[in-house]
Order: sequence, then structure tokens, then C-alpha cells
Amino acid sequence: MFRYFSQFVTRYWPLIFVGWGAIFLILHFAAPVWDEVARDGDFAYLPDQAASVQGEKLRAAAFGKSESQSEVVVVLARRDGPLSAADLAFSERIVETFQPKEGEQTPIVSVTGPTAQVVGKKLKSPVTDRGQAALVILQMRGEIMAIENMKPLAEIYRKLDELAQSPEKPAGLEIGVTGSGAVGTEMLIAAEESIRNTEWATIGLIIIILLVVYRAPLLAAVPLIALAVAVFTAFDVLAILAGISLKTGWFEFAVFKTTKIFVVVVLFGSGTDYCLFLIARYKEELSKGAGIIDAAASALDAVSAALLASAWTTILGLGMMIFSDFGKFRNGGPAIAVALIVALAACFTLAPAILCVLGKKVFWPFRVDLDSGEESDDIRLGRRSIVGARFQGLWNFLGERVLRRPGLILVGSLLVMAPFVWNARSIDLTYDLLSELGPDRRCVQGTALLREYFPAGETGPVTILAYHPKADFLEGPDRFRLLRELTQAIYSMEYTASDGTRFKPIQSVRSLVDPLGEGAGGSALVSGVVRARARAMYVAQQEPYRGKVTRLDVIFPYDPFSVESIYLLDALENYLNQWASSHSDWNGARFYFIGTTPGIRDLRAVTLSDQQLIQRLVPLAVLFVLILILRRPVLSVFLVLSVIWGYYVTLGITELVFSWIRGATYHGLDWKLPTFLFVILVAVGEDYNIYLVTRVLEEQAKYGFAEGLKSALRKTGGIITSCGIIMAGTFIAMISGSLRTMHQLGFALALGVLLDTFVIRTILVPCIIVLLARYLPGWPWKKAAETTTGAREVHLEPHLQSEIPVQSRR
Repeated sequence: MFRYFSQFVTRYWPLIFVGWGAIFLILHFAAPVWDEVARDGDFAYLPDQAASVQGEKLRAAAFGKSESQSEVVVVLARRDGPLSAADLAFSERIVETFQPKEGEQTPIVSVTGPTAQVVGKKLKSPVTDRGQAALVILQMRGEIMAIENMKPLAEIYRKLDELAQSPEKPAGLEIGVTGSGAVGTEMLIAAEESIRNTEWATIGLIIIILLVVYRAPLLAAVPLIALAVAVFTAFDVLAILAGISLKTGWFEFAVFKTTKIFVVVVLFGSGTDYCLFLIARYKEELSKGAGIIDAAASALDAVSAALLASAWTTILGLGMMIFSDFGKFRNGGPAIAVALIVALAACFTLAPAILCVLGKKVFWPFRVDLDSGEESDDIRLGRRSIVGARFQGLWNFLGERVLRRPGLILVGSLLVMAPFVWNARSIDLTYDLLSELGPDRRCVQGTALLREYFPAGETGPVTILAYHPKADFLEGPDRFRLLRELTQAIYSMEYTASDGTRFKPIQSVRSLVDPLGEGAGGSALVSGVVRARARAMYVAQQEPYRGKVTRLDVIFPYDPFSVESIYLLDALENYLNQWASSHSDWNGARFYFIGTTPGIRDLRAVTLSDQQLIQRLVPLAVLFVLILILRRPVLSVFLVLSVIWGYYVTLGITELVFSWIRGATYHGLDWKLPTFLFVILVAVGEDYNIYLVTRVLEEQAKYGFAEGLKSALRKTGGIITSCGIIMAGTFIAMISGSLRTMHQLGFALALGVLLDTFVIRTILVPCIIVLLARYLPGWPWKKAAETTTGAREVHLEPHLQSEIPVQSRR
């Protein structure tokens, strides 16, 4: 099937190098800079129908587009007592340093400190036994996690460091930095560090593993060269597609900072596997006496179908994410799939061309011996391969035990793993951006300092937009009465917390009648001038919503990112809807919620819905490929179920490990982990099942059921185990990054691949094959299962003859 393609690639290998060189250079000069097209953030990728997105649209239509999209908060704290006059003077110095000059266009919109009139006193905490703190707020033009905030934040840090070291800073005054702009930008900085660390760690681990396992330096160079070219080419292809999408809007395609991490680990992991299977078959052809060019052509022809099949399970699995509602899932999966297509092309063209150049030297310092006996039927890259040579007895032992007691081994294995699957049913997920950053990060330390003196909800107030078509909050005679009723109703709401405590949770409500949120009687202290300024902030000025929409900023007692804040928001929304329906003056009003907690609530709802959808679509896509290749639907279903089982085992173990490591600071696994873990493990995990089952079919056609199964386990054991170790190594490289999300995902993916390599492919799948052959009526292998060695009446279907990944057909 692939004969002519294989002969062209190997006979005209100089053209392959020229072609890849030309493509590489053209794409490199045509592609935009990655940071110019990369987009980040989470809330920006919520679907239009999300409640917080609808609320943001109402806010923009009613109040106009705000210049400020994020904020950097400087925290000044004195632990030995109240803030002194010198401390407040230093805060004024910070304000002067960052306050933009009139007519100057800077990334900073405005700066407000504790000495400002009216609002200044809200920026000072009460005096407690821990002392007192004050805030200086810098309003930023860039959105949270906007790349354009990176340079301004670095400049802010630089100037703050200069001020902290100057004689103007009072002794004993602590300085911290937090705010949405600081947290989001440090996330981007951590992502850059993770990309850089992961790239080097991945390459280093692959080199080490290949040298330790195969001890052939040039053998390690083949996949590294081919995949390095593929990775950089894939980066350029993705950047070009993202740039076209941004400029024209013809289609939706986005890349993110963290996309690079997934591209590196998936391409190097999967691509190295593909190259190793090609090299294994190449050695086999050389051992039969074939010339270098003919051996390379025969090897490529023999492995192409199986490698295409295994690659397309991953590509289609990742491609299924295009049906997600959440934009990061919808774009992230297909982007990695496109990159994998590029890697597959390199493995099918560039890797064979390199083999043609290196010839037998690729196995140096070992030589390729001519095949003179049945023992050479082993698929190892060499007899000195550590994995292949030292584990032959293990594969034979496993094969014999599986044939004798498949049911007992299968049930026993499942029972051992069952507790972890049970634990995976109720894992906690966290949506806290700060939890992704290490404790040494400046914004993490600044946030901890702020929370010592201010309510946790102060870092992310919930904004309520009350839209009342029949009211006039701007000029209406009853506007203050209506707003006081609403404000008092919010203060009066009672809530039952998750621990059973019932209390009134709202800390403060800021509105037109009480801009400072001081509670009962606070509005009487507000001057007419302040109230005039508050009108522009708290009442809509633009048609058709002029006077019909009012804003209230509500402070919760919980962290804005916490699940408890989401539960409180749900309770507040239900409470206000019921309250409005029972009060004639407010009947017909609608309430919209925007801010961090409403955005997190929608993110949680959308991603959980996407996760359920993906967990249905990905297995169906993988099952389709398996049925197409194996032509055995029942076996294909069990193969899919085996990798899904492995996913739940991995998830349960990961949750236990990180809850133990983090202790009291553990709030759950990152919300992105279950989705990406499921897609990659289910799609990639089937690769090894395909390699094993196709080999089982071939061996049983030659030796009968029992000996064929043992032979397949023995002959695929070394190469599949090597590939599994390499794949796990690429994933574990993600731990070298700065983002805690990548630590969790890298650990989980490495664990899942190792579990698939050493348990699912080695134990579960062979047991399933034996049990199906024995007990399933009409099973094609049933007769073979009842015969002894040498039962050659079982024949391999013609369509599988070209799909045996690493062994010649005899």
C-alpha cells in the first residue's frame, strides 16, 4: 500500500532534505512572532451564552467601555501598630511615581492611594493586633493575563524596588504586590519559564533514556533531529493559522502560551515512539541482508499502516475537542492535533532519509548481525538493549500465567486498582489562579499580606447589575428609596455555609446610596459632590439603558476563586430573584452578575459540561479507528474500556498524591487536568494496544493461539516498554516548569503512560483476549484458543498484513 511512497522517500532522500529545508525557511520567515498571536486568559473564552458574558455586554452597553481592564495593588503594612504619617507620605510618593501625566498615554490609567479624598479611607484597614495596612491601586489598560501587561509590570516592580531601597521608605513598613493584573501577568511569566524548562528537560530526558536503554548515540540522534525540525515547523504553522484567524476572522483558531508545552511533550513523546518502531524494523531488514536503501524502504512500507493508525487515534481524539464550548479546549486540542500531523510527516519522510544517510552506523557501537535463526525474530533494536534483553523472561512468564488463569489475573488486577477508581469519582477541582503559582511568587506573597488586613472578598468584589425597565435610577423621585430597599435586602440575606453555619454573609455593599459600602447610616456621610461622582460609576448613562441599570459592588467573606463563593453567588442570585418577584416596586427587574466569582462559576459550569461531552466523543473516535483497523468490534470496545479504566486509576492516584504533598494548602486538582488527561491518555494509550494486538494477530496466524500470544508479548515487550518509558519521560519533563498545573498534569500523564505500558497492555489486554477467545460465541480466535501450538488454520486477514508495526511477514 505504501510501497511507492516508501521507495520515493528512500531513493530520493536528498530531495527530502531539500524539501524540509525549504519548508522550514519559508514558514519561519512567514510566521508571525508567537507572542503577537498567542492569546491567554480564561474568561475571554467563555461562550457568549454564559451569564457573566451577558453581564459584561450589558455593562459595556450601559456604562461604556472601561479604560481599565485590570489592576495592580500595592499593599503597605505595618505590623507594630497603626500606619504613621511617614507611612502615608510614602504611599503618596508611590502614587506620584506611577500617576500618568496629563495627556500621556501609558499602560496605567489611574492611581489611587489611602490619602485620596473620600475613597482613601476605604483603602486603609482597621487597626488590629496585627497592625494596619493600606492599598495603592493602579488601574491598568491591559486585560488580566494580557501579554501587553508583561513589560509594564516589570517596570512597576523595578520602580517599587527602587522606592523600597530609598531613604524615603520608613523602617518596618512591608511592601507587597497583588491584584488581577499582577496575578495574570505572573501567570504568563511562569508559563514562559515552563515552556523554556520543559523544552530542555524533554530533550535531555529523551537523550538520557535512549542512551541508557539502547546505548547507541546515533540512534538517539535520529528522532531528535527529525522531531526538532517538526516542532519548530509546527510552531510556525500554528502561528500562521492563528495570525490568519486574528486578521481575517475566516475561521476560529487560537494558540496560547501553554500550547507550546503540550506541543513539545506530545510531539517528542509520540514522535520518538514512531521513530523507534521504524528503526526497529529497519534493523530487522538489515539483518536479512538487505541494502541500506532497500531496508529503509521495506521498513517504512511495513510500519506505515500501523503508525498511521496509532497516530490517527491521537489526532482524532484531540480533534474531538473542537466540539467544546470553552474556547481554550476548542482551540487547544485541534492545535496539538495539527502539530502532531507535522510530526507524523517528519517521521514518515525526514527520519527515513536520516537512516539512509547513517546506514548501519546508526547502531554504533553495536553491529547488525545477519538473521540466521528463529531467535532473531525478536523486535529488539539490538540484543544489548537493556529493556529487550533483560526482560525476555518476564514476558514469557506473563504470557504463560495469562493463558493459565486469565480470569483470576484480570479480576485480581481490577480489584487492586478499584480503590483508586472509586477515589476518582469525587475529586475536588480548583479554579484559583494563585494556586498555580509557587509561594515564592511576588503576587502570591502580596495576596497573603493583603488578606491579613482586608476581607478575602475584597480582592474580587461581585458586581450586580440591576436592570429595571420601569425605574429611573438617575433622576426618578423614588430612586434612593428603591436602592436602599435593594441594599438592605442584600445585607439581610441569610446563608447556610457548607459547614452548616447560618449567618448573614455580605460584608459590604457599595452603590449610589452608599458608595463607600459603610452599611446602615453610611449614606448620610456622603456629600453631594461624592454622590455626583458616584452617579457616573453606579448608574447607566448611555441609551437605551440610561437610568434603567444600576450597579452594586458586593463583598463576600470568601476567596473569590473558591467553590464556597460560587455557592454563595448561587444563593444570592436565587434570593434576589425571589425577593424582586415578591416586591411590586422591583417586579420585572433582572439581575446580572460580573466579576471574578461569576466568571469562575461560568467557567466551572462550561468546563464540566465540556468534560462530559469530551468523555463521550473521544472514546467514540478512538473506537472508530480501532474497528476500522482490527475489524473486531467487541475486542475494540474492550480496548477502549481498558484505557478509560487506566484514566480513572491515574486520576485517583494523582489526587491522593497531591493532597498528601500539599497538605493543608491543597484545594484540589487544577480544573484543566481531567479533560487534558482523559484526551491524551485515551488517545495515546491506544497506540500500544494497536501495536500489541496487530502483533498478536500475526503471531497467532503462524504459531496458533497460545504460542502466538506468548510470542507477541515477548516480541513487542521490549520496544513498547521502551516507548512507554520515553513517553513518560517527556511528560514528567513538565514538572520542571513553574506552573503547578503542569506539575500535576506532568505527573498524571507520566503515571498514566507507565500504567498503560506495564499493566494495561501487559496484563489486562492479554487477559481480555484470552477470555474473549474462550467464551465469546463465534469469536474468530475460538478454534485457535482450543488448539495447541502449531494450529496454523487461523489466518490473518489481508488488511492486517501491512499493519504489523515492527516484524516481517513470513
